[in-house]
Order: sequence, then structure tokens, then C-alpha cells
Amino acid sequence: MPNRTFKLAAFALVTLVISSASFAVIAQDVERADKTGDKEEAPVATLKKNEVARVNNRVFTAEEFIQRLVLREKITSDPDQRTAQWALDSLIIEELLNLEANRLAAVAKRRWTDEEYKALLDEWEATFKRINAAVTDEQKRNGKEAKPYSREEFVQLKYDMTWPQFTGYLQSVARENVIRRQVVNYWKLTTDSANAEGLYMRSEDEIKKVRERLVAGEKLGPIAGAESENMHTRQSGGIIGMAYKGDGSFEPEVDEAFWKLDKEVWSEPIKTQFGYWLVRKAKFFPGNEAPFFQLQEKCLEMPTVDDKLLLKWRHAVASSGRYAFERRMPGWDCMAGEE
Repeated sequence: MPNRTFKLAAFALVTLVISSASFAVIAQDVERADKTGDKEEAPVATLKKNEVARVNNRVFTAEEFIQRLVLREKITSDPDQRTAQWALDSLIIEELLNLEANRLAAVAKRRWTDEEYKALLDEWEATFKRINAAVTDEQKRNGKEAKPYSREEFVQLKYDMTWPQFTGYLQSVARENVIRRQVVNYWKLTTDSANAEGLYMRSEDEIKKVRERLVAGEKLGPIAGAESENMHTRQSGGIIGMAYKGDGSFEPEVDEAFWKLDKEVWSEPIKTQFGYWLVRKAKFFPGNEAPFFQLQEKCLEMPTVDDKLLLKWRHAVASSGRYAFERRMPGWDCMAGEE
């Protein structure tokens, strides 16, 4: 499987920093709620004390959550990736990956996972050698005997793991990468996508004037850089980036309008909670309609999915209505000890 992108910092089962809002409210929960008049009934809560989340019939316990949090604290020193939010979301994402793998018949064959494991271990070995070289050089400069770490010593000091525990962990990462490459890349290939551009303003009158200028042929970059009140589009000159249908790139009102647009046509001002958006598709890429078994090899040959794309995939799957979701995290969703 060529074209891998391996980084030591990515040695996590799911290396993802999720925003604080992720999975707090899932679209299918709202859509499935029964409505009486203008009121929506909340989804039925089934989780009990010491149960923190559920995806379909898979219930995650507080103990599993704590174990995942401890694992992440051992593996990474990045404070943004050692959060309780990450620990819970990574468990949920892992289950969604397994469910989608079962649905598609995506498998982690032994030869694929062995190849992936070897690549991960080789990458780790290269980093380990660089660190040992730096350590021994420092010892020599200080007139001390050079004493490089053994693998076992280094892993114990760095990760608080034995060597068998660490290699077992890398093997689980290898399997995760193989599944992720198939499942998420298949979604990427088969989902409508577009290069999105746009800008945001709070005044409807002002954004209408901006739209007239854009339709008349003025360049987006200078206009967005001067007029957009959204930091990302202001700094990027109106470039939003690659969007996949249903991936959460836009607010619901913008998403609905965006995917109805023809290529290179500016939308009318789209009203959201705090202001207005103008968006357009700079380029449009229709999804491949081939079944999974026809694209499986191609998916495996593609790079391992990065965290940004995985987040888009997660949102699309969670919003599809295919799987039920429920969360009960003390401090986020309830008070400690509440039923």
C-alpha cells in the first residue's frame, strides 16, 4: 500500500481533536423525534449511571472512557489531544468505523495489517534512533559515558508501557489505519464534493452590494479580504476549502442552499442566526457510484485519512440517520449522580 503518511504523533487509535460541540447533538436524533404541534420530544434516554455513550446497541461505560483517556495521556504530550472530549469521541468514532466496515464488508486482512504495522514500527524505530543519538551526543559533550536507551527502557519512560504492550498498541493502530483507509476513502470517492468559496457579513444590505460586485466580475480575493466578517474567509481570500455533502462544513441553512447551486454561480444572501453568507462552488466533483468491492483496492492505495477528513466523515455518518446515538457525560449532559 503506497503513499502512506506516517507521523509519530499520529500513533493513536483515532488521532483527532474534536470540537466541544461534536456529538453533543446529532442530526438524526432531531429528525427522528416525534413532533406534537411545534414541540419536539427529546430522544428517549436509556443510559444509566456509569454509562457515558451509546452507538446503536454498543454502550460505553465510564471505565472504558477512563481507560481511553489514560491511554491517550500515555501516548501523546499534546495537551489538545489529551482531553476528556477526545477520549469519549474517539470511542464513538471507533465504533462508527467498525459499523461502517461491517456494512461495506471492509476487512483488515493479515497481510495488510502486517505491512501497516511494519511501516509504523519502522517509523518509530527511526525516531527512537534519532533520540538515542542526541542523548549519547549530549552525554559525550558532558564527559560522560554514552549510554543509549534500550527500546524497553525508552518505551517504559516515554509511554509507561512494557515493550509487548507498546507493540500490541501499534498493531491495533495498524488495523485501525487499514479500516480507516477503506471506509473513509470510499466515502470520499463516492460523495459529491466541491471546492467552496464564500464570505460572511452581518448586514443584509451590505452583503447584497458585495454580491452585485462579485456577479459583475470583481475578484473574490480582495473583496473577501476587505469585507468578510468571518476570520477564515477573510484571511483566505474567500476560500472555504473542499466540502463533502453532509460533512458539516456549513451551517444547515447554508448547506441546503450550497448543494443546490450550479457551478460558479453565487448564491443569494443566506440568512443564518447571526448574519448572512454568500457561497459558490468553484469546482464540483460528483461522487463515484461504484460499489465498494470495485473501489476497495483504490481506497487501500490512497493515503491514510488525516484527522480533518475523518472529522468530516464522522459528521456525515452521524447525520445520515443510519445509526442511533446517545450521550450521557457528567458535567456535559447531566450532573454527577443524576439519573
